[in-house]
Amino acid sequence: MATRIKLKTSVLFALLILSTLLLWDVRSACADVADDLINELICPTASGPQPLAVSSGPEAVEMKAFIQAKNREGWSRDRIVETLAHQYGEQILPASEKRGFGLTAWVAPYALLLTGVAVLVAILVSWNHNRRLSDAYADAEMSRTIDENRLKRYENQVNRELERFE
Repeated sequence: MATRIKLKTSVLFALLILSTLLLWDVRSACADVADDLINELICPTASGPQPLAVSSGPEAVEMKAFIQAKNREGWSRDRIVETLAHQYGEQILPASEKRGFGLTAWVAPYALLLTGVAVLVAILVSWNHNRRLSDAYADAEMSRTIDENRLKRYENQVNRELERFE
């Protein structure tokens, strides 16, 4: 009976420690999301593109409080960002827009990569084609050399046989 009580106590203690660790991890993950957003988003009232984390204006303080409050309420990262972007505009987002010059900034790396791959494929095909031509030329040259050797052998044989008849 005493061992059962010790076992139950040990299991309860282990569950308590495990739940504490899980809650600690969840709280720290939530804090990380809020901190990440505060470090990533741009302050809408700063004179230049300044991270929200270093801005101390009234809107920056309001945005930081909003992020932390909504994060504690369990809002997703995307929902918080969408709400703030709707309220303050897309200039608070760190990534460029996907239109105009921003679209070029998104598309250019992929276009350059595809161009590079196409050039590499063209070079490899050209090298392979040149190698095939070179191989064909070498085969033809070897075959001509073999034919010349055979011809000389036959010529020598014919000359020997002609000498026998004379």
